[in-house]
Amino acid sequence: MEFYSQSRFSNWISKIAETELDENNPETFAVFDQMLEDVIIACLSMVRAVKEREIKKADAVKEIERIFEILPNHDFSDELKNELFQYTLESIKAVLQSFKLYFEGKISKKNFDRLLKDALKEEQKGDYEASLNAVALMGAKVIKGEQLPELDVPEESAIISWIDGIDAISSVIELSKIDASTE
Repeated sequence: MEFYSQSRFSNWISKIAETELDENNPETFAVFDQMLEDVIIACLSMVRAVKEREIKKADAVKEIERIFEILPNHDFSDELKNELFQYTLESIKAVLQSFKLYFEGKISKKNFDRLLKDALKEEQKGDYEASLNAVALMGAKVIKGEQLPELDVPEESAIISWIDGIDAISSVIELSKIDASTE
C-alpha cells in the first residue's frame, strides 16, 4: 500500500515553481506549509490503517523509509524558494522520523523540555542525527496523543526546522479533532 508517491512530490515542486513569492506577503509562502501538511496527513492515514489492521506496523515503517528515499531535491533557480524548500524538507525529515519511531513503539518517557535539551546538546556536539532523533522522539509523543508545549528554541539553532515539523504534526492533529467534532 503506497501512502505517498513520487508524483505527489512532483506536484508540489510544480506548485512551488508556479508560486510567485512576495517577501512582504507571508500568504505566498503557504505552499511550503501545505506540502508539509500533505506529508503529515499521509502519515496519519498510515496510523489509521495500522489501528484498523489494514497494514502492520512493520509495513508502516517500510513505507516511511520509502518516503524518505523519494524526498525530492530540486533547484528552483530562486534563492528564496530554494531556502524555503530545503527548510521544508528538513521539517519533513523530522515528521517522517517521528512517525517511524511511533510505529516502532519508541516513545520516550522524558518530557519535552528534557528532549529539547538533549537535541540542543547533540547539536552542539555536531551529532545532527542524534539531535534529529531527540526532536523526533518529541514528535512520536505528539502522535501518541501528548500535547506539545510551548518550547523555547534558540532562533539560530539548526533544529528549528525540525521543531517546526513537530509543531505542524500537533497542528494537523488538533485540526483533525476539530473537524471530527463538527461532523
